Amino acid sequence: MPRTLNGSFDQIKAGFSQYLSRWRAGVYPDYVDTKAVQAFLDKPFSQAVIWAAARMVDDAESMLKAYQKNDNGPPGKSTLFPVLLLAMDDNFVGTGADWGGDHIARTMQQIEEGGSWYGHKQVMQDRRLQMVIIASEAGTAQSLAAQLSSFIKEPSNRYFDAVYEFGQYKVPVPQTLESVRIDWMDVRPEGIKNIKILVADLTLKCSIPYFDAPGEGQPNDGSTNNPPGYPSMREVAHTDKFTHTGSTTTNSGIDWGKPE
Repeated sequence: MPRTLNGSFDQIKAGFSQYLSRWRAGVYPDYVDTKAVQAFLDKPFSQAVIWAAARMVDDAESMLKAYQKNDNGPPGKSTLFPVLLLAMDDNFVGTGADWGGDHIARTMQQIEEGGSWYGHKQVMQDRRLQMVIIASEAGTAQSLAAQLSSFIKEPSNRYFDAVYEFGQYKVPVPQTLESVRIDWMDVRPEGIKNIKILVADLTLKCSIPYFDAPGEGQPNDGSTNNPPGYPSMREVAHTDKFTHTGSTTTNSGIDWGKPE
């Protein structure tokens, strides 16, 4: 799923996938009654954690049916339970000012200290995420739900990075979970037996950066950076006609001249 597009919203999904990969790496396999947790750990990550279409948000039954039709991987292996299905709402809801969601005007920023200057604008949005755990029995579903809830509640896991690429740069941008309280709800689709489905919702406070640089043929800073940045002020000379003193300001400081 990695994308190189400046300002791409898909980077949020990629970042959350990496977040869940960190969670799965620390999952404890359970005991005799829930051996399926070990089966969840034995599957490739791409078969254990799967993105469903955003239009399936709030429709766990449709997500289940789509998963059962999945033909990625060896026949009969890619649709085995347990599985964690994900869906993210593709609407745009701007983040409120109470979360710092004022969409500030364009500014000039350095991506690397001492590097080129680029135009930068950041927008914020609230994005709803739905997680669906499907298992063949309750113990496994509850174990995975409990361990994921515990992971989310750790202070360091309230945030994850979405990595954006702009020219030569990879820029990690923090995304924030609105709350670390996760309530898993039992879903029982009609006509489907012997399957345990638990559903939980998260709201993400997402930050999306946009960068710009001089276009082809426009003045730039002459650097070898990709892309070159905007021209920057290198030196300012000042002469005071009353005191007959002068000064030169550079990045190294101010050099005061002698009286004329």
